[in-house]
Amino acid sequence: MIANAPRNRRTFLILAALFLLPFVTAWIYFRFLPQWHPASFTNYGQLVTPARPLPVLSLIDVAGNKVAADALQNKWSLIYIGSSECNDDCRKRLVMFRQIRLALGKDLQRAQRVYIAPDIDSARKLQGELAKDHADLRVFADTGSVGARASDFFQSPDSTAIYAVDPLGNWFMIYAGEIDPKGPYGDLHKLMQLSTIG
Repeated sequence: MIANAPRNRRTFLILAALFLLPFVTAWIYFRFLPQWHPASFTNYGQLVTPARPLPVLSLIDVAGNKVAADALQNKWSLIYIGSSECNDDCRKRLVMFRQIRLALGKDLQRAQRVYIAPDIDSARKLQGELAKDHADLRVFADTGSVGARASDFFQSPDSTAIYAVDPLGNWFMIYAGEIDPKGPYGDLHKLMQLSTIG
């Protein structure tokens, strides 16, 4: 029994070393080798952290009907907060996100594009101008009071930013500045593959 004690101790030390080795290696890696850390995230857009639940917005459609509270839920929504005019930059952005949505293929119906205009007259005018090239684009007018409008909630220095909202009604990402269409497509495709909602 005494003769087996050194062998048991050696076995215990080997097992303890094998158990602790991954933790020690990971600690060394993160503490002393920052050059080996990943240089970027897997998402393309700018994450909103934490994701922000949508407030109650006062939206109406071009027919003047109040938009249901869940209109920006149950689908992956790409929202454009526009002005009364859709200039060239606006049109380019809308075309890009139309193509990204179309590229989703079988998941196409799980995503929607929404243009929120500042008033009903602008919404009606824009619907008429954009309907030919953007039949799937939902155009709403924002009738909320100051401080409770969509433009008060969604914030970006880029006036042509696209805001991504998940099917549960959480604003979680911004696409602003110069955009490579493969980036947002990759984000949406990956999210739809990983999620059963929407």
